[in-house]
Amino acid sequence: MQRVLAMTVSACTALVAAVAITSPAQADPTFPLYGPYPATTAIDGRGSMDPNDRTATDLYLSGEQIYLRCQDSGMTAGGSTIWDYTREGYWIPDAYVRTGTSGFVAGVPRCLSIGINGTPSGGGSNSGPYPVKFAIDGRGSADPNDRIRVDAYPDGSSLWVRCQDYGVSAGGSTLWIYTTDGYWVPDAYVTTGTSGRITGVPLCSSIGISGGVATNPNGGTQFKIRATLNGYFEKSLGAGNVWDKYGEGSYVTVMCQAYGEVNYGGSAIWDMTSDGLWIPDFYVITGSSSLVMRQCDSDSPSGGGNRFLAKTTLNGYYGKSLTSGSVVDKYPGGSYLTITCQAYGEFNYGGSAVWDKTSDGLWVPDFYVSTGSVDIILPRCDSDPKPTGGPGNPTVPTTPSPGSVASSNIRSAIVNAAYGQLGTDEWGDNCNPYGYHGTVKCGDPWCSMFASWTWQQAGVDVYFPYSGTFETWGRNHGLLRSKSNIRPGDVVLYGNGYYSSQHVGVVVDVLPDGRITTIEGNYGNTVKKVGPFHPNNPGAVHTYDNIYAVVAPVADPSTDKKWGTKAISDQDAENDGVDSGEELCAASAYPGVYYTGCLEYSGSSVKAHLYAQPLSTSRVIRGKLTMIDSAGDLTLNTCQAAYYSNDRSCDGPSFVSTTGGTTVLQTGIEIDGGWKHTLRVASMNVNGEQQQTGTWCGPTALQAILKSLGKTPLDTQAGYAAKLGTDSLGTNPWDVRDVLNAELAGRSGIKSYVYHDYAAEGASSDKWKLVMNKLARSVDLSQPAAIVVQAKDIPWWSNDDYFTMHYLVVQGYSGIKNSNGTYDIDKFIVWDPAHDDHHLVTASQMYSMTNMDGIPGQGHMIVVAE
Repeated sequence: MQRVLAMTVSACTALVAAVAITSPAQADPTFPLYGPYPATTAIDGRGSMDPNDRTATDLYLSGEQIYLRCQDSGMTAGGSTIWDYTREGYWIPDAYVRTGTSGFVAGVPRCLSIGINGTPSGGGSNSGPYPVKFAIDGRGSADPNDRIRVDAYPDGSSLWVRCQDYGVSAGGSTLWIYTTDGYWVPDAYVTTGTSGRITGVPLCSSIGISGGVATNPNGGTQFKIRATLNGYFEKSLGAGNVWDKYGEGSYVTVMCQAYGEVNYGGSAIWDMTSDGLWIPDFYVITGSSSLVMRQCDSDSPSGGGNRFLAKTTLNGYYGKSLTSGSVVDKYPGGSYLTITCQAYGEFNYGGSAVWDKTSDGLWVPDFYVSTGSVDIILPRCDSDPKPTGGPGNPTVPTTPSPGSVASSNIRSAIVNAAYGQLGTDEWGDNCNPYGYHGTVKCGDPWCSMFASWTWQQAGVDVYFPYSGTFETWGRNHGLLRSKSNIRPGDVVLYGNGYYSSQHVGVVVDVLPDGRITTIEGNYGNTVKKVGPFHPNNPGAVHTYDNIYAVVAPVADPSTDKKWGTKAISDQDAENDGVDSGEELCAASAYPGVYYTGCLEYSGSSVKAHLYAQPLSTSRVIRGKLTMIDSAGDLTLNTCQAAYYSNDRSCDGPSFVSTTGGTTVLQTGIEIDGGWKHTLRVASMNVNGEQQQTGTWCGPTALQAILKSLGKTPLDTQAGYAAKLGTDSLGTNPWDVRDVLNAELAGRSGIKSYVYHDYAAEGASSDKWKLVMNKLARSVDLSQPAAIVVQAKDIPWWSNDDYFTMHYLVVQGYSGIKNSNGTYDIDKFIVWDPAHDDHHLVTASQMYSMTNMDGIPGQGHMIVVAE
């Protein structure tokens, strides 16, 4: 079930030990106020418990009545270390307020115990993180008995150190740590690597923070609650109440305790909260079934019976089986049941076989009764044995070693880890497999454990049972992000701040319009995908209505970017030549995903794209663009792993020129954690003249190749026709080879051209693959290739003559790059001298044009650089 780690601050209708206020001046009327107390002089409002941290001059004039929310200890001002936090949200020195005492006012809560931290922000360090040796309570001073928050640092978590100082001995040492969260903890309970002070960490007293000042012993202590509780106006379950005042898993500030009417589990202890309401102590995790704080009054226990909360509306069964006869909806959710005994029976819910017998003589499934345990705690009704079988614990992958995942792969690993756990349900009392390094953990909310576990799968060594600790970690690592810069793998924290952090989700997708999709643990008792929703207004879709922090797991390089939604452009489907906006593409498929790498043309410039199209279901997809432009400059872009089901595009930053060399794009795509075939697209600029006579296609093709290679001066078409010996029958390809090599002789970096004539052996033959790879290799060398084709097979021509041959210039290609370095060619881009235009041709079309069918003794005739 969902438990929310938060300190709830919401409306209450009766306030014990608070002064009723008729003035509407307060900004938030939902909390108790104390006073009024007159100011003895004009007082400036401070932003913290630092006399120099002035934020409002003469905020309160001499004699003005001041209402307080809480008090705490800070830097000395006016001879006192006590500070007051006012209704208006300012800190003021208590020495300037006439409260009737020089100490803390009785009944006023300690600010830190209700989630208000006024510690001065200046000075100190952010040293850490340091792992705790076991669960540690947060103290208000360097005194082990001055507990403010129970289990402030759960077992397996870490903390950051602001300063250190000395106080009351704890764990055999007088050294204490003051954390960046505002708590004091014994140094002996933290693994810092030394038994003394940490190098570089200052003494707290040197920066104005004292751990030995008088604290507020009656100012309240925070405890976690294990069920959603009403806040009662009296110490009785029959009293008026504020329904569901305190959410399951949240922290509640308890001011004192008292005996009253027996409530749940046979307990007669009631806890008074800082809101002036009573809650049954049985569901407050104080670590004891007895009083642990001062008594509010001298009342004695009354009533009796083992009463427990029903988590949901329950039938009352006549036997220990869900198929037994029953009284439907006998016990409403939120009501209390008196349990006389317990027994094992048929498996019921959540893998539990425990059944509870009520005072009505009916059986109810224990899974939905808040007894505080997943097993029997009361006397047995019978001796029936515990059954075997039932649902088992879900398993999770082994956690990799910290730091073992490359930073470039961290986000992908997180998204894939989250995706792989979708549908995992809790069992028993919040049992889940996301404890420290994948251990089973029960009894606590687990949304933050799940988020921590996904990061652990990426080698990020964190374990934060409390979601707010993610913010502390992010702040100390410089990894807090804005809501406009969320990326897959980040975590988003719901609530209003560290002390009221309610929930956490792992971001798995970010749409171009800024909406996000998350995968969240403990969302309705399961791992669930939520969204898309806008991070500025999650409440439109999500259970929680505010995101107060975004934390990144890693600092991202500038080459990382988000997926876009551009659609694939036309690929010269009309055979009218490649126009601006059309693309040369290579495509491949993986079960459930079709992906395409493309170069989009705009004149002689190109822009890189990778398109991914999930076909039937959501996939975790990461894209990588590696492009070397014609000048040899390398550009890398990674579209971070995202979990989505609609078409997306990973787009290069800008158009680059193809003039003077080949621009090569290689696209990598990772699907559900595994890299698939690399797509390769290469293109260079060939821009010649239209041939002047019907037989000068060879000379014009040669002229265009030389122009693309920067040959100057260029001869005329007639001049090259003469050099090639072109006549009424055309030009021999071996002459093209010879003249190219003669014209380019002595040019640095130029490879010799070679003529090949391969007999056709079929479009699927190894020989044809060799021919295509030779054409592609020539382009890779930034040297266009010349090919001889049959005019009748040119897709954009209308010519049925078997014996009319034509030259085309190959300037680019697309295909799959194999692990052995060869290519499975998909398309070519060619320049046609007959029309001075560029066209896309598929590998099969290229085969048809070059195989010279009907002409014995001739095959694929190509002139390529090698």
